[in-house]
Amino acid sequence: MTRSTSDNRLDRAVQAGIITEEQSAAIKSLTPVDDEALPGTVHVAALTSLVPRDFTAATIAYGLGAITVVIAMGWFLADRWEWLGPRGVLAVVAIYAALFLLTARVLAREGFMTARGLAVLLAVLLTPIAALALNEITGWFGGSRGLACRSPDFLFWSCRGEEVVAELATAAAALFALRRVRFSMLVLPVAVVALRMLFHLADALGRNGYGSATSGWVWLVGASLAATAAYVTDREQRGDEDFAYWLHGTAAVAALGASITLINSYPVYRHLLVPSAFIAFAAALLMRRRAWVLLGMAWFVWYLGWLASETFRDTPFFPIVLAALGIGVIIATVWVQRNSAQLVKRFGTVSDDGRPRFPGGVPLLLSPILVAALMLPPALDQDRERQVEMEWMNERFRKRMVRERQAAVRAREDALAARQETVSPRRP
Repeated sequence: MTRSTSDNRLDRAVQAGIITEEQSAAIKSLTPVDDEALPGTVHVAALTSLVPRDFTAATIAYGLGAITVVIAMGWFLADRWEWLGPRGVLAVVAIYAALFLLTARVLAREGFMTARGLAVLLAVLLTPIAALALNEITGWFGGSRGLACRSPDFLFWSCRGEEVVAELATAAAALFALRRVRFSMLVLPVAVVALRMLFHLADALGRNGYGSATSGWVWLVGASLAATAAYVTDREQRGDEDFAYWLHGTAAVAALGASITLINSYPVYRHLLVPSAFIAFAAALLMRRRAWVLLGMAWFVWYLGWLASETFRDTPFFPIVLAALGIGVIIATVWVQRNSAQLVKRFGTVSDDGRPRFPGGVPLLLSPILVAALMLPPALDQDRERQVEMEWMNERFRKRMVRERQAAVRAREDALAARQETVSPRRP
């Protein structure tokens, strides 16, 4: 749930000693009751979660500062890794982490909780660098040979062992920090690592690797799991930290990745963008999250852009049709706004405690995994065939380049011989 202005005032009242923490928690647990809502009114809890948490100039400044620190730190380590060596890098990372944690402690004592959380997050983001440096010293898990690595082995002793260990260490550090610090953004590294583990698992099961068709379905599985985790967290979380916020964002990004990769392999799926956009809009209303609104808008604009640039590029009446469609959307939106209270009560999207309730619940959110499981085997076969075709084309291209290079060498040799013959002709 989002943090309201009233919650901020209650926190300040606790810090000032006006009320106790128990009293503040009791007040925050009170939920609005709207069973007998008047016609035309809207359940407050059904709308407030569409509004983001307190977003002020200080939030922007915190974010810019954190990004600047990450860029400076990454730049320094990337530029000086060879010069420092793994032990030097490990020492620098330890100094950075100590400074961040000390800063977090001072900020917490001064009451700047958001800044404290960002400092802890920066310390967590140092974990993969420390893991890579430590592995370079010990050599326990081998060296990663990049994302194109293909191996029948998996996890720690495969060619991706170093990569997997760094990711798992980062997730473990974030989870440990979450036990000590209530800062919702610490959920983001855990969600990203979980998504990466799906791709590692797909690589291990595929043996021969995967391409855009397979990765599209893996993205879909990740989106389904992230959306389910976000919904469950939304239903269970308490307090003033919105941990589900970053899970919804991860799910939306994964869904966008799935659409891009799947349409690249199956162009016919492009026609599913519009119904998918309206599903995203419905999810935004049901789960009260703007991430799904942005995703739906991206899909809708993407499809219209494709229609304008490909299908109806030479049709003069298409802009008129688009304008009519836009007017229809506006009229439908006005109708939904006027009947929002009745729609909320009819579809039961808000439970008695004011929390979102998704029709179908967890089983419906997990249903895309079943579709992906059915589509993965043919997708793997398609990617293998494409890989063979690409290898054949690359071999042809390589042979052609060799022939052209040899022909160019012979041409240069013939031209040089002719020039020498012109300068010093043979005597009879």
